[in-house]
Amino acid sequence: MDSKAYARLYPHDAYAATLERGARDDGRPLGRARACSLACGVVSAANVRGSCVAKRGHTTAAAAVRCVVATPDARAPGRGFVDVDVTFATQCGETQRPGRGCAGRDSARETAREALASASAVDAERLCIERGVAVWRVRVDVVILDDDGCAGDCALLAAIGALRDCVLPRARVERGKVVLEDDIEGEDPSTSTAMAVDEDGAHIPALVVNNTPVSLTTALYKGHLIVDPTREEEALSRCLVSVCLTEDGMIRGVFKRGGEVEATEDILMKCIAAAKHNYSATKQVIEESMADDTDADE
Repeated sequence: MDSKAYARLYPHDAYAATLERGARDDGRPLGRARACSLACGVVSAANVRGSCVAKRGHTTAAAAVRCVVATPDARAPGRGFVDVDVTFATQCGETQRPGRGCAGRDSARETAREALASASAVDAERLCIERGVAVWRVRVDVVILDDDGCAGDCALLAAIGALRDCVLPRARVERGKVVLEDDIEGEDPSTSTAMAVDEDGAHIPALVVNNTPVSLTTALYKGHLIVDPTREEEALSRCLVSVCLTEDGMIRGVFKRGGEVEATEDILMKCIAAAKHNYSATKQVIEESMADDTDADE
């Protein structure tokens, strides 16, 4: 019998045989994550202030940042808003075909949303145009183009790339109305309340990404921990744990998406260790992508 046909008919038996060999179908050992890549500034639409396409293995996500002026919350008059949404393209995977539901949609959305919030990735006070009058509402829309497992991890990667690519327009309030850069003729940028000044007196973008949260998902299958599982491995696993970290080594979130078994303390510690081991390589990819984007602009 053909190996692919056997795997479809007896998926658990086929996967158990794979684990005995110590390497997965794509050649990775159980503890290795797939390579990731980012491309920033890929969308040139007028209302898009930042964009990014991220890949982890075959899983692909595209993110775009749009910004609108909003009224601040009375309880936080000097803080703006950051909204994150994650959707799945219709044909991004077998489970996303019409009529078959969309498994993982909510978990991917929550992973990206909660990770950005818990890490305080965006400085909300830098989104203030005028305290108590107007702030920026930053919306990050992520679309999963190809779901081959760990869609939430890839969505977060795309969201971070798009936010770091984002530059807000200068703005100020005149007679109760917000005037954007395009409406200001001959205006000195230093008078804009939506711009900040660094230690050297240089003007910097209003959107500041303080931390870089990175998420890594680990699956549990019959006593084996599978780092960065593919879609097929996710379907076979009995437990999925996603760990979000930032560059300071802080754990910003641990997410468990249901599952048949409990994630014990020992399992959680191993998942955290895997996330820490993976963080520096992923952070380097993010930094290199931003450097490449800067070089291209110059």
